[in-house]
Amino acid sequence: MQLMRLAVALQNRGHQVQVYCYTRPSEYDEGLRAQGVEVVAAGMKGRLGKIRQMRRWMHDFRPDIVHASMKRASVLAVLARGISRKVKVLASDMSTATYNRRSLALWPALLIFGGAHGVVTQTELNRKSLQTLAPWLRGKVSVVRNGLDTEIFRPGPGEPAIEPFRFCVVGSVYAVKNPALVVAAVAELRRRGVGGFRVDWYGRRGLAGDSSPSEDYRVATESIVVNALEPWLTFHGETREILRAYQSSHALIHVSVQEGFPNAVVEAMSCGLPIIASPVSDLPQIVAEADNGWVVDAKDASSLADAMQKMIDLDPAQRFEMGQRSRRTAVSWFSKERFVDEYIALYQSLLTGRSVQDETQSNYLN
Repeated sequence: MQLMRLAVALQNRGHQVQVYCYTRPSEYDEGLRAQGVEVVAAGMKGRLGKIRQMRRWMHDFRPDIVHASMKRASVLAVLARGISRKVKVLASDMSTATYNRRSLALWPALLIFGGAHGVVTQTELNRKSLQTLAPWLRGKVSVVRNGLDTEIFRPGPGEPAIEPFRFCVVGSVYAVKNPALVVAAVAELRRRGVGGFRVDWYGRRGLAGDSSPSEDYRVATESIVVNALEPWLTFHGETREILRAYQSSHALIHVSVQEGFPNAVVEAMSCGLPIIASPVSDLPQIVAEADNGWVVDAKDASSLADAMQKMIDLDPAQRFEMGQRSRRTAVSWFSKERFVDEYIALYQSLLTGRSVQDETQSNYLN
């Protein structure tokens, strides 16, 4: 989705853009075409066939920059480019958080990434990790944080009702999103006698969708029933009203055990919510810089319960100020204009042969 937004923005700024799909057409193709972006779907099977077809596309379209999205496309783009000096390849976003150092898929990809002219990632944590694992990438890796339309994701017209205090969780219900911790924290608050709050979880009940709930969802819902937590915690499933969900909440809980960078946190911050987060990705940096919430132990239900209780007990004026700082940081760090500007600067650095290492390492709070 981020790459689609970037393609449209570049097209609107007068650049010639093609989106090349090396497999089948995607759900975004028609929307891109409707906004003037040309989409080419090769539909090739087999790695060699994909490489040959991509090389043919490079020859026909003659791009200055091939911005490859995610590990597989990046590897194919580097291999398809071969020894050509006419095409610059920008690889993205290989999240080292998803790979064990002993993984057979990790090291060949890192070696091939070395053939790219630049590598872009969403987080400072992943930039450091990539350059530690693969010293040959030092000087090539830049951070460009995701872009968001902060005029769409904005605070609601008024403060939500004070009672009950509403926590919002957004994400598919499976182990990585840590539903067991959220259930355990709610149970702990009830044991302490804390009331006057609700936790509303919005997102698919499993990675395959609401129709195929995950085992983690089943275990979590059973625990809710066993502990009589139904009045305080609800899994709502997928929703088309996510903006309304943010605007009717007082705070966001996001306690994943693994992330690239979670869009839900950026969206909630843009809507003026304070944050309770786990120490994954760049979330500790974001929360510290914005002073908009607390970072908790993703393995300790008491740690999460403590933060939730502090948020509930916080003076509403202080909580409002935290939300305001969330909003200001979201606009400063994650606006779509900054997102596009930083990519254009990165492309220019590749074309002019300058080092890309610090091209986008600006102070996001300026």
